[in-house]
Amino acid sequence: MDLAAGLTTEPEGVEVHTEDGVVLRALLREPAARMVGTAVMAHAMFARSSEFERAGFAAFFASRGWRTVAFDFRAHGDSGGTASPHGYDDLVFRDLPAVVHAARARARQKPVVVVGHSLGGHVAMAAQGVGAMYADAIVGLASNIWLPELEPSLALRATKRAAMKAVLRVVDRAGHYPARALRMGSDDEPAPYMRDLARFTLEGAWRSRDGRHDYLSSLSRVDVPVYAIASDGDWLMARPDCVRRFHAHASGPVEVDRVQRSDDGRRAPGHMGVVTTTACAGAWERGERFLRERL
Repeated sequence: MDLAAGLTTEPEGVEVHTEDGVVLRALLREPAARMVGTAVMAHAMFARSSEFERAGFAAFFASRGWRTVAFDFRAHGDSGGTASPHGYDDLVFRDLPAVVHAARARARQKPVVVVGHSLGGHVAMAAQGVGAMYADAIVGLASNIWLPELEPSLALRATKRAAMKAVLRVVDRAGHYPARALRMGSDDEPAPYMRDLARFTLEGAWRSRDGRHDYLSSLSRVDVPVYAIASDGDWLMARPDCVRRFHAHASGPVEVDRVQRSDDGRRAPGHMGVVTTTACAGAWERGERFLRERL
């Protein structure tokens, strides 16, 4: 399968300014064919927008008629904001809404969707739920929040709690989370953000830091189509059972695509491999088809 069939345009670097003055950088691809809509692509934790280039994910969407905008969250990749360490709420209320708003402004009245991997997926659900942004649909790739009520396995609940306590110890020592030094990803994470994630797991509540927004309950206001891809090879971060429980809180049409084997018959891809390899390119096609049918 040629994932970039029909694609003739080169990606263009663009900037998006958030309401608090942070400059987010993105790669914009124009489709060679008639434009179907715009797909804003939000990356995973410890990563950057280039993950959508590694195996041709962005090129695949562009080849199907989507303008793609793959951006770096603040303090990731080429985006600014390192001087003021951010928390989770900044991504929900500032970064993703700014990019979606900018995409909407030049969308030619076509649909604007968010395709989020892991962090990018649950930030999209939260931002849509609290009304910080409006997307016409959301695609979640290996996206899930570590909450006890979403994890049916008592053993894995304990594992996740222990992992988050270990994260806090590392953050207290280093002053940030050194993902690069630990070979966990391309980008480090600031202490406030990591403490927010640990709080969600250890307190069992996915809420804004000021307590004003309960992100989980706000999912009942997500009434747009949602397509979630979950892999059996993702044994901890976003297991299919957890992904299904998470997205069940949305009120709109939700389809969970469980990838049990790679397209070539081998073991299903892991957490990053859902995007950074073509192991489940068939699921990419099904997700894109879902968007066309629903929109």
